[in-house]
Amino acid sequence: MRVTHFADPPFMHSITLVRLARLVPFLAMLAAAGCATGTGPARLSAAQLADPARGVVLLSTGARERCSSQAMWAPILDGRTFEFQSALPIVPIDANSNSDFPDHYGTLSALSLPPGHYAISLLYANPVSETNVSPGYAFDVVAGRTLYLGELYRDSPCGARALFAVRDQYDRDVALAGRANPDFARRAPERMLLEPLGPIPLR
Repeated sequence: MRVTHFADPPFMHSITLVRLARLVPFLAMLAAAGCATGTGPARLSAAQLADPARGVVLLSTGARERCSSQAMWAPILDGRTFEFQSALPIVPIDANSNSDFPDHYGTLSALSLPPGHYAISLLYANPVSETNVSPGYAFDVVAGRTLYLGELYRDSPCGARALFAVRDQYDRDVALAGRANPDFARRAPERMLLEPLGPIPLR
């Protein structure tokens, strides 16, 4: 499966107090993500993987190269309102200093979440830039199940206009997760790739 979307460059403007207040939770998530140990499969314990009240999703994000000036993140949003929530994680696309893969730049993430409907958006890491809309991708979390969402790949050079594709890299990503955390090898994820939504509003 290969679905492509463009993420247009953010536009610059003077940030009003209202908009700044709306950005505060996202800026806090960026700061926390920069200081955290990551979202890799090794972080999840056997108890978390087996928790009947939550679900686990395995997702890889990647790019042709590490990006600095136009680096991007993929925040997890409420899938009904598309709102940022501080309790939801944010995964890097091309902003991490290291790669989990030997042949390209990328990150493998395993997330334990409450059951529900979620969306992934694409945002530039530059905190003084803001977009009103973003390409969106939907997924569901099912209690007691582990799902593979695919790879969200930035298929263009680092720049202000980014081409994204959803790719099925199940064998590669599940094998890497199993090497990082043996509990994944004993509980193979179900394949349920991200569903493209088209442009979504950022609230």
